Amino acid sequence: MTAPPPRPDRSSGEPRPPRAPSVVGAWAGQRSRGRRTTSRNPAQAQTWFSLAEPILEQAQARRRHPLRFAAGYPLLCGLGLAVLAGLFLLVNALREENYDLGGDAAAFAVIIVAITGGFVGVRYLQQRNQLVYAGAAWAGDGDGRDQCVTTYDLARIAAKDAPGPAAALLITGANGVTLQLPLGLLEANPALWDLLYNGLRHSAAAGAQVDPATRDLLKLPAPD
Repeated sequence: MTAPPPRPDRSSGEPRPPRAPSVVGAWAGQRSRGRRTTSRNPAQAQTWFSLAEPILEQAQARRRHPLRFAAGYPLLCGLGLAVLAGLFLLVNALREENYDLGGDAAAFAVIIVAITGGFVGVRYLQQRNQLVYAGAAWAGDGDGRDQCVTTYDLARIAAKDAPGPAAALLITGANGVTLQLPLGLLEANPALWDLLYNGLRHSAAAGAQVDPATRDLLKLPAPD
């Protein structure tokens, strides 16, 4: 079996890996608004992620269903507030004989709807764009400081909804974090995809869990 290309330097990203194979093509499945790729050469220090290695490449696009993505957590919080308000109203109704249940219920409903709606709006503005970052030996997304994995010691590599436009790469790092990254967004920045793919090759060769369909799709080597 041919040995994978060498690992690039963690700070500079040099030597850059060879061109990664095309899977679904640049921007496949991504909305036309919000598209942007960025290369940082020379590399710039970053403080967002838990790793010290700098960001070398970035790709960004609007999510396919941003409102659906943003609304889940606020709606769950709104449901929790509704339950607490219901318990409060029930206790007061049991304690007070002439308690104005209807008036307070309406007031609570207005407050909860306003809070939940505002929360949804804030989350939508924060999460409407999907970002993917890559360093020489790691990848991450914009959903949290700890949402990054080192790419040369992956535990699992899988593909979802491939090879269509909704295809996504699922990678699980040694730290247990799993990232779901749209393949069309990764391929939109060839330099980013090259860096990430080189890590995939090394991890697959070292024994990362890869199902046969994913191995064939991504043209990954079998383990030693």
